[in-house]
Amino acid sequence: MRITISKNASMPVYTIRRFASAVALLAFATLNVACDGSPSAITAPEAERIRLAVDQNQKDFGKYAVHVNALTTNQLTPTVAKVYGIVRSDSVVMLNVVIIENDGSADGKPAAGIVEVNAVNLTGQLKSVDIRKVQEGENIYYIGELSIDNQETLIFNIDVQPEGARSPYLLAYSRKFYTD
Repeated sequence: MRITISKNASMPVYTIRRFASAVALLAFATLNVACDGSPSAITAPEAERIRLAVDQNQKDFGKYAVHVNALTTNQLTPTVAKVYGIVRSDSVVMLNVVIIENDGSADGKPAAGIVEVNAVNLTGQLKSVDIRKVQEGENIYYIGELSIDNQETLIFNIDVQPEGARSPYLLAYSRKFYTD
């Protein structure tokens, strides 16, 4: 195969550049419309989040309460880890989020919703956390796992929107982890 370039090579390059610019502009416009022009809730600034104190793992929002907990997966029993398909390790953290509807009873009742989480360490490295819903009878848990380094502090940005709620609750939950 032989490729020849015409003497006026700037014309095709100019056309390609115009085409590439048009495609880039179209992609940006499509992305902007698809996202409604506003960032997702998980990117809400720190100032808009309710930061849980070090000794606090729940927040009451009136009709609903949100409970959070993070632990290294080596603290799970082998049976529990196997049932949920979780690898037991001192360098893997499991985040557990539970939504409780305050129904007037002493304990409330588990509620379903949408839970989105990401984590940021103290150097600013963003770590995604894939959350999955686990339901056991009436109990509902939202769990996700991620890798950690020794003495790493993670700030979990947690967005919880119970079914029927108009907007998400924005929480920040911080923990320092140690590996062996």
